[in-house]
Amino acid sequence: MRCLSSEPCTIRKFARHNSPLRAQAWPYIPWICEAGIDVNTTSSLEELATETGGKAYVNQNDIKNGIALAVSDEKASYALGYYPENKKWDGKFRTIKVKVDQGDREIRYRKGYFALDLTQVKNPNYESDVAEALEFNAPATQISFMAQAKSNAPGKVRVMFLVDAHTLSAEDTSDGKKMNVSFYASAYNANGKNLGTRTLKVDRAFDAATYQQILTKGMMVPIDMDLPAGANQLRLAVLDNKTGFIGTATGTPGQ
Repeated sequence: MRCLSSEPCTIRKFARHNSPLRAQAWPYIPWICEAGIDVNTTSSLEELATETGGKAYVNQNDIKNGIALAVSDEKASYALGYYPENKKWDGKFRTIKVKVDQGDREIRYRKGYFALDLTQVKNPNYESDVAEALEFNAPATQISFMAQAKSNAPGKVRVMFLVDAHTLSAEDTSDGKKMNVSFYASAYNANGKNLGTRTLKVDRAFDAATYQQILTKGMMVPIDMDLPAGANQLRLAVLDNKTGFIGTATGTPGQ
């Protein structure tokens, strides 16, 4: 993927072009720009991690040690949010600063965001984003979910999704909290060919008690599908039809 516009190619531009308004970010595909930024280089990975509030673990030949460091670091993470007072959605980059009382603490956080109004996007094609994510088997983590696939009859499988509802949007309506979520289960063979896809949409309002239960326990949704001969991989996706956020997972039938 290359930058074809005259705008300077930077890590921030990468983040904007891979925001929910555009295609999903494929973390393992080299992204080389005209300006020479290559995420295969250590410096670019460190810059990308810094801009997005993460940390780059480099020179970790022992992958288990690298994972252990990342897991340990994640234990001291907090989720913060706010509503900007500036309601002018002009697409410009806005800086974020986070401070703590302990001055000797090292904190990492996202350095800013682009002021984009999601509600003003004309004719978004979120289903196309899902199709690309499934086709390229690209990881998308905007929606968090777990899934289990079990055979319930010869040539058939039931996929049970359990979605963290905190990663889904909910609209206030007179009938309660409305959620609009699509679920996808695709069977692929060893050559990466799609042998069939089943989809299911949950588009309804939930009363306060039910919505609170969904927040506490998760949104559980089953999909029953035929398992074609030769299918050895299931690629799953969850789409928030309101925001365009996507989550994906890959496994084998029976997991």
